[in-house]
Amino acid sequence: MAEQTDREVCSICLNDFHEPKIIDCQHSFCYNCLEDYVHRTSTNGQFLCPVCRQNIIVPLGGVNEFSSKQQMENASTLQIQQCDVCLNIQATCRCRDCQQHLCESCKSTHDKLAVCKGHVVVKIDGISEQGLKEITTEKPVSDLKEDISENSRGAPVHPADFCPNHPKKKTKTYCKDCLVAVCFKCFLKDHNGHTYLDLQEDDVREQIRDELKTLKVEIEEHINKLQNHSTSLQSKLSEVEEAAKSACENVDTHVRNICDKVHEMGENVKEEIQKTYSDENEKFTKLMTDIKTLTEDLESGVKLSTSILEDTSIVQVLERLPNVRQEADQCRSRKFNIPDVMYPLFTETEINETVLREQLGKVDVDTSIHHETRFINTFNINQFKSGNDLYSSVTTFHGLPWCVSAEKMLPYESRKPEMLGVYLCLNKTGQISDILSCQVDFSLELINHTDENKSMTRHGKRSLKYFQDSPGRGCNNLITWDILTNQGNGFLDSDNNFNIQVILKLMDVKKRQTLLKYK
Repeated sequence: MAEQTDREVCSICLNDFHEPKIIDCQHSFCYNCLEDYVHRTSTNGQFLCPVCRQNIIVPLGGVNEFSSKQQMENASTLQIQQCDVCLNIQATCRCRDCQQHLCESCKSTHDKLAVCKGHVVVKIDGISEQGLKEITTEKPVSDLKEDISENSRGAPVHPADFCPNHPKKKTKTYCKDCLVAVCFKCFLKDHNGHTYLDLQEDDVREQIRDELKTLKVEIEEHINKLQNHSTSLQSKLSEVEEAAKSACENVDTHVRNICDKVHEMGENVKEEIQKTYSDENEKFTKLMTDIKTLTEDLESGVKLSTSILEDTSIVQVLERLPNVRQEADQCRSRKFNIPDVMYPLFTETEINETVLREQLGKVDVDTSIHHETRFINTFNINQFKSGNDLYSSVTTFHGLPWCVSAEKMLPYESRKPEMLGVYLCLNKTGQISDILSCQVDFSLELINHTDENKSMTRHGKRSLKYFQDSPGRGCNNLITWDILTNQGNGFLDSDNNFNIQVILKLMDVKKRQTLLKYK
């Protein structure tokens, strides 16, 4: 008898139902009675059923979102609700936050996901005389959608932050395997078991933005290096041009002192010099053009990254990251080596005696060269052991193989702290140069990345005879080891590398003489 009364009259007003609503525990009440009761007794969005005292959660849309008896009766005529994820199994529950009907297997996966922590899941017992236990809209069960717009619950959502498959649903997870951001339904359906990022976690979103910012700064620094390298190449090209001009003048002087018989040969020599210059010009111009193109591409990428970071879209950040990671990897692996320069020099040779007697006599001309180059060598602090030298890669200048050695100097009585020693060396690798001797003027600079004025520089001079032993020259106390290895002092980059820049000048060059053979 009590059961019959519970179904036919409202348990609050004890009168016939008026606009009855059915709550989660399946007890029914008049709409006005329930609304007044919830208004008076609810706490933190929850209230106790007046009949069974079960704890009931108030829907986001209020009491009106509870299903009416008519809806339940209509639902009883519908087919059994299937799981929205696997689509071929009957749903046993429904998540109010995800707006998804789930079977037991999908519910188990749902509950384990960090993105679903705190979601409210309501049981569905299936079809009975009273219909489905959980109905929240007047739409067909198969078309249930979320009635409350997600961007009404907080800050406005960027248009790019909606699911590509469900334009009205906000992206909640980023699949790291498929590199796509999707809503929860798409994640369960197409990416279940994949590694992912929870886009609802503030620290995750911040880490993603921080990574893009860091990579952007790294690429901007690389752009500066490219621009500096381009400037160095331009300087080298100017040197080649000056060398070509000087060589041509020497050719003119030499040819004027020789009879008409060798004039044509002199012009041929000039053509060879100009060809060398043209080849070098083409080589350097291509390098600078490539650098300019690369720089413009990277600047365009940085501009795009900056625009994305200034916006609120996390999806655009994620979509941009793979390209920026690839660009950053390429930047890290790129080397800035000045190519071996072919300076167009005119080398005077001895003249055949017969030809010399027929012409103007013996030609004896002394040649001097004064050229400068600069290059940067990188050392990693983690590779040093006390008392052992580390050598840089070889840079060839005027046919001579130059390198820099660095050493962690052992402390001794008169020098207690460990020091960094750096030296300019001539690496005898079997290469042959036509230079017999020259005067070398050089400087070694430990670059400070944060303050150029704090860079450490040492100068030196030496006389060089290529066919004699030539030990390195430099200094054994450039900087104390503790100052060098302190990241805050600006000498080390993020990978614990430091750079030594070499400026090298060759003067008073004496070259080997060869015979000029005539056909």
